[in-house]
Amino acid sequence: MKKKFVMKTFAIDVAISFFFTAIFIILCYVAFGSKINSYSTIINTTVIKSAEEEKEVVYNRDAKRIVKYPEYGKKYATIKIPAIDLSLPVYNGDTLDILRYGVGTYIGSYLPGEGGTTLMAAHNDRGFFHDLDKLQPGDKIIIEANYGTFTYTVSNHIIVKYSETEAFIMQDGKERLILYTCYPIEGGIIGHKTDRYVVYAYREGDKD
Repeated sequence: MKKKFVMKTFAIDVAISFFFTAIFIILCYVAFGSKINSYSTIINTTVIKSAEEEKEVVYNRDAKRIVKYPEYGKKYATIKIPAIDLSLPVYNGDTLDILRYGVGTYIGSYLPGEGGTTLMAAHNDRGFFHDLDKLQPGDKIIIEANYGTFTYTVSNHIIVKYSETEAFIMQDGKERLILYTCYPIEGGIIGHKTDRYVVYAYREGDKD
């Protein structure tokens, strides 16, 4: 009987401890959550800002292979799209913090010049990919990387659900560039948008 009483008391004490611990965590989050998020943003911003200077990338042109890649979060190129009067910095990586400053390169894709598909994204705000839907077949996209300049020609576009990941992959052995942004670009939906406006382009000299 005494043993049961001790076990019951122990269980109650554990439950009370968990309860007050949970209350403490919630109160800390309420009190300091915004500050923690602010500090995180400041740190990420500092990393991006310190990456404005392009870092050296070693590229083997004959082998179409990058020997030394840019560090994650570092700017390594500038994208220029004359048809919509756009010029933006391009970073290695595509986190939300990176996309605040320019165009992000999906870390699992090829980089320009490697002979595969390069996947890039940017917000649909003005000054970013806001006019992406105005591109027409034949328009040029120029990637001025610090290891070379690569010119692509727009071929077509599609609108897909974000979950349709096959739209962001091309495995045909040719060098492609895929640009995408949230859709609709203007009005209609406030908050998270599940559709994506996707533009496909092929590198000059590597057309079907």
